[in-house]
Amino acid sequence: MLKEIRETSKHSAVYVIGNVAIKVIGLILIPLYTNPKYLSLVDYGALAIMEATVILIVGIIETPMTNSLTRWYWDKEYLSYQKSIFFSSFAFLVIVTVPTILILLHFSDSLSSLLFKSVSYSQILKFTFLSAGFRILNDQILNLAKLKSKSVLYTSAFLLKLSLILGVILWGIILKGYGLIIIWQANAIGEFFILLLLIPFVLKNSKLNFQKKIIKEMLAYGTPLMLAATSGVLLAVTDRYMLNSMSGLEKTGIYSLGFRIANTLKLIISVPIGLALSPILMKKMNEKKNQRFYAKTMTYSGFIFVLGLLGLSLFSLEILKIFTGSVKYWAANGVVPIISFALFFGLIKDNVTIGLIIKKRTKVIGLLIFITAILNIILNLFFIPIWGIYGAALATLCSQLFFFITMAIQAQKAYFIPYEWKKILTLFLLALLFLSISLTVSNVSIVFRLPIKVVLFISFPFVLRLFHFYDEVELIQIKNIFKTWRNPGKLKENIKRIVK
Repeated sequence: MLKEIRETSKHSAVYVIGNVAIKVIGLILIPLYTNPKYLSLVDYGALAIMEATVILIVGIIETPMTNSLTRWYWDKEYLSYQKSIFFSSFAFLVIVTVPTILILLHFSDSLSSLLFKSVSYSQILKFTFLSAGFRILNDQILNLAKLKSKSVLYTSAFLLKLSLILGVILWGIILKGYGLIIIWQANAIGEFFILLLLIPFVLKNSKLNFQKKIIKEMLAYGTPLMLAATSGVLLAVTDRYMLNSMSGLEKTGIYSLGFRIANTLKLIISVPIGLALSPILMKKMNEKKNQRFYAKTMTYSGFIFVLGLLGLSLFSLEILKIFTGSVKYWAANGVVPIISFALFFGLIKDNVTIGLIIKKRTKVIGLLIFITAILNIILNLFFIPIWGIYGAALATLCSQLFFFITMAIQAQKAYFIPYEWKKILTLFLLALLFLSISLTVSNVSIVFRLPIKVVLFISFPFVLRLFHFYDEVELIQIKNIFKTWRNPGKLKENIKRIVK
C-alpha cells in the first residue's frame, strides 16, 4: 500500500504544479479583472456566465466518453485494444463536437439575447464556443496521458497553454484595452495551439481501427452518464445562471469571485489527487483486497483537503483585500467557506463513487445527479431571494451534502468499503468549530485577528490527535517523516529520494 501512496504522491506533486500555476495566474488576473479601469463589475459577472457556459458545453459532450475511456482502458479484458479504444473514443468526440460548435456559432445572437438580454455579447460568445470545442478534444487527449500516468506530459501541456493564454490576455487588456473579448480569444488560441502540439501523442497512441462493438458498449455505459453529465454541470453552474436572472450581473460577479477563490482547493488538492489516483483505483479494482486502500484514500485526501479549506477560509478576507481592485468584491468573503465545505463533500463523494464504477452502476449515478440538480434549482429559488449570494452558496452546500449522503448509501450497497466515517465526521465538525471561532474576531483589528487565525490553523492537526484521528502506525510514520525532513541540509537529498 505504501508503494501506491508513494506513486500517487509523486504524480500528485507533478499535477499540483499545473494547478498551482492556474491559481498563480488567477492571482495575477484577479487585480486586473476586478479593476474598473479594465473590466466593470458587470463585465466580471458576464465573464462568470461565459465560464459557466463553457463548463456546461464541455461537461455534456465530453463527460460520457471520458468516463468510458477511464473505465475501459485498464480493463483486463481489453488491454490488447487500448490504442484502438482511444482512437475510437477520440474520433467519436470529433464527430459530435464539430457540428455542435458550428450550431452554437450560428445561434450566437439568440444565445446572447437569452443570457444577457442583449446581442452585444454575440461576438464574445463565438470565441467562447470555439475555446470549448478545442478544450473537449484536448481534455480527452490529456485524459489518456493521465491514464498512462504521463503526469509530466499532462502538466507541461497545461503550463504551456496557460502561459500562452496569460500572455495574450495581458497584452490585449493592458496594452490594447480590448476588454472582455480578448479573454476568450486568448482561450481559443491557447486551446487550439495545444491541440496541434498534442497530435503526435495522439498518433503514437492510436490504432486506426474504429471499434464499433466496444464503442457501443462504452456508449451503453456512458449514455446514462449523459444525464449525469448534464445534471452535474447544471449543479455546478445553476447558481450563477440563477443569480444573473434574479439578482443581476453585479451580484453574479461578486459571487463568482468567492466561488473562484474557494475553487482553489479543488484545483490544488482535489484535481491533482484525483488525476494521480484515477489509474491506480482502476487497476486496483481487479484485486481482491482493495477495500483498505479505497478507505484510506478517502481519509488521507479528506484530511489534506480540510487543511487547505481551513487555511483558505480563515484568511479569505485578507486575500480579497490584497488582490481585488475594488471594495465591492470584499462581500465575497462569506461565500468562500460555504463553497469550500461544499467542495469537501464533493471530494469525498467522488471517493465513494468507486463502488458504483466497479459494478458499472452508472444509471444510479445519473439518477442521483439528476435528483441533486433539481434539488439545487429548488434551493436556489428559495435561498437567493432571502440571502442573495450567500443563499446561492448555501444551496450549493446543501445540494452537495445531499449528493454525498445518497451516493454513499447506494455505493455501499453495491460494493461495501469500510470507510473511516468517524474520522471524516471529526474533520468536518472540528473545521466548522474552528471557523466559527474565527468569526468571533472578524471585526477585531488585524493586529489581533491575524495571530488568532494563525494559531487556529497551526493547532488543527494537533487537536485532531485528541480525538484519536491518527492510527498508531500513522503517528510513527509522521515522526519518521519529521526526522527525515527537519534537517534543511538534507533537503536536496530527500527530494532526490522521492522522485527516484
